[in-house]
Amino acid sequence: MSAGSDLVDSFHIESHEALLQRPSAAETPRRPLDAIVVPTIRPRSLQAATVLASDIGCALVVLCSTPGQAGQVLERQPTLDDMLVTYVPRDIDDNLLSFLTAVHPEIDVERSCHGDIARKRNVGLLLARLCGWRTIMYLDDDIRDLTASAVSRAADLTTCFRAVGFKINYYPDNSVVCHAYRLSGGEQGILPGGSALVVDVARCDMLFPPVYNEDWLFLFDAVQTRSVAVAGTVSQLEYQPFAHSRRAASEEFGDVIAEGLFRLIHEGADVTDATYAYWRSVLERRLQLIDYVAARLLRTDENAPVIGSALMSLAAARKRLAPISPLACVSFIRAWQADLDAWRHTLLDLPVVGDLADAAKFLDLPTPDSCVNQ
Repeated sequence: MSAGSDLVDSFHIESHEALLQRPSAAETPRRPLDAIVVPTIRPRSLQAATVLASDIGCALVVLCSTPGQAGQVLERQPTLDDMLVTYVPRDIDDNLLSFLTAVHPEIDVERSCHGDIARKRNVGLLLARLCGWRTIMYLDDDIRDLTASAVSRAADLTTCFRAVGFKINYYPDNSVVCHAYRLSGGEQGILPGGSALVVDVARCDMLFPPVYNEDWLFLFDAVQTRSVAVAGTVSQLEYQPFAHSRRAASEEFGDVIAEGLFRLIHEGADVTDATYAYWRSVLERRLQLIDYVAARLLRTDENAPVIGSALMSLAAARKRLAPISPLACVSFIRAWQADLDAWRHTLLDLPVVGDLADAAKFLDLPTPDSCVNQ
């Protein structure tokens, strides 16, 4: 099946690569990277980020989900001169991170890890603003094969682009449904996202909403204005996308929203064009995609255990898709836009407080001692 298939393009855009910019080989002004922000849940997987921060000579911010995770990092990882290890309490939302999208009915249904990763990434941006940093890198703890020279080049490119990402060539970073599409023979592309992303702090005033594909929504404005570039490739630790069908269910609403929004950019449209009728068509296309992939997999005899698990995941995605209405999509977009307005005011009102410790104190983030003692 070719990437240009009219049948496939009618209900699924295989690649968003055309929306990304390829930087020229010309020299760009130098811009140092101020910090690497790692929103981690795996305390034992931080060696790559620590080495990278040391080689670059930038700060390292490790944001954990629980005090236990933060305590393990502090006990096991070597300490850098400029390093913050803490966890992000859920009640931090009551201060600077109180969003309408967080209480949207569809988000309440999912109750997954997506809110946790979004919260930590937003805290990373707040810390950057408070420290007066210009350039930071979001780096997930499962990213490998990234060099200091490649990251420095990406930081330099933020003089021309609002965000610069890295394409994951192994293991593909896709939703479960898109993994199933690839398994069925589809030529599924990979959009660089928050797992390895350098951003211009001053020009990236977007928000990571608490939904799957939160990084796509964070990048939406920058992609729309053709200000996201790709600096190279990296690797990601392999995982099993079909191991638990609930993963597909937890991703479904966010995948619908993100794919629908990025289709608008392909069509030269805007968020204002995401009407009730538009989302009805998006949901119809999504159902077509899931059924199309399932039908292709049912005709496949190879690798029967994986095919069976993929079919179970598709069934879970289809079940989760069924109750999502066009109204739910419209209301989420309205809530997201309102959150963006409030978030931008929050960012503008933040002071520059000095160093990383002062910034953490300003946000009431737990101190390292409190993480170790819990």
